[in-house]
Amino acid sequence: MKKVLLTGTTLMAFVAASFAQGNTTTTEQNGSKQTAKQVQTGNYLKSTISQNQTTSTNTGNFAATRQESTGSAGNEAAVRQDVGSRGNRGYVTQVVGTGNVGSVTQSNNSGTGSLQVTEGASAAEVRAAGGNWGGIYQQGSNNKDVSINQSNASSKNFGEITQYANSSRLTQIEQSTTSVNNEARINQGTSQRSVTANAAKIQQSGSSYNNAATITQQSNGNVSSVAQNDNSRNNEATVTQAGEFSSTESAEVNQSRNSQRNKAVVTQSGFGDFAYVNQTDESYDNKATVEQRNTAGGFGNTATINQRNNSRNNEATVTQNGINNDALISQVNARGGKATISQSLIRPEGGLNKAEIQQGSADLASVGNTATIMQDFSKNTARLRQYGENNNATLSQMIGDNNVIKGLGDSPFALQQGNNNTLTVTQTSGNGEGAYVPNTASVSQIGNGNTATIMQTGRN
Repeated sequence: MKKVLLTGTTLMAFVAASFAQGNTTTTEQNGSKQTAKQVQTGNYLKSTISQNQTTSTNTGNFAATRQESTGSAGNEAAVRQDVGSRGNRGYVTQVVGTGNVGSVTQSNNSGTGSLQVTEGASAAEVRAAGGNWGGIYQQGSNNKDVSINQSNASSKNFGEITQYANSSRLTQIEQSTTSVNNEARINQGTSQRSVTANAAKIQQSGSSYNNAATITQQSNGNVSSVAQNDNSRNNEATVTQAGEFSSTESAEVNQSRNSQRNKAVVTQSGFGDFAYVNQTDESYDNKATVEQRNTAGGFGNTATINQRNNSRNNEATVTQNGINNDALISQVNARGGKATISQSLIRPEGGLNKAEIQQGSADLASVGNTATIMQDFSKNTARLRQYGENNNATLSQMIGDNNVIKGLGDSPFALQQGNNNTLTVTQTSGNGEGAYVPNTASVSQIGNGNTATIMQTGRN
């Protein structure tokens, strides 16, 4: 076993090979208060630490690499704390595995502080002093393309990738172009459960500020991606996919072009769930929450939240429990709209529910709308479309079978177009025993000051 420990204020280059082990270590340092540690054991390992600065002096960097590997293949780890590095910390640890690749780059105009970073410095201390943190910890084998890049004009960033895994397709943190005070965490698996074939990507884009993104995946075959896009401010995104045993879940959060102070939370537990959140072009102060929890072997849920082009102060919530549920919320040219969909809350096995809310259209702006759909038990369908302003709709189908309230698509009805409309529909049939009454409600209101209340209760 070869161990390498390099510290100093001058340029250093070190290459070590230990006979059959085939280890290679390279360290370059330029500047002051730097510390580099490298520990390798096993086969065909390679590690590179470079704490770069070409025009002036590095300040207070710390970099560490530890690789333990046995087998015919080899790990590879690189830490670079790039050109304008200050007070950075970076480390890669890859233990007991083959074929892992890890890289930490804390990029061009990285942190602005002057802290002397040591091995015991906390993330809060590094960020408070104006420096970046790094991270990557892998246990297992065959992880690929794992990278932290805290990008061009980065400052006070935090990254951290932890994989207790057999295999991972993609893991990447990038806190992009003009990034300030960002935080990103990716965690796939636990020390008790190793997962495989997961992919996670966090990118906090463009003119990003004060963003935080967290991805946690503790089952197999999950895909998730967070991008908080071009003029993003104070955004938060949290994705948790923790299905039982093997599952295939996909989640994407995209808080788009002129996004500010957005928040999106996606939680999925089950099989084959899909969630998509997009708070788009001129988005402000938006919230979106998707929760698909299946406690009795449910699968196949789909949720889409899209709060569209001139979106302001929107809020959308989807909660689904059961099997084969669909939910779509779209608030087009929306301001102050609020939409809530809940399906199969009483019985965890749920049913074949579909719910869709759209408030406004591309050429008719929606203002101050509220729509709520709650469906319980089997084969319910509820759709709605609201044009105009100050609309309110509440739709409930509670203990029934084959209940339908229609709109959109092949609509007849369930439409409110105009001003100051209010719609309330409640359908209740049966109690879970015997035959249900197949209720149907179709509603259309066009005009001003309309009010409609429909209540259907019965059982054969």
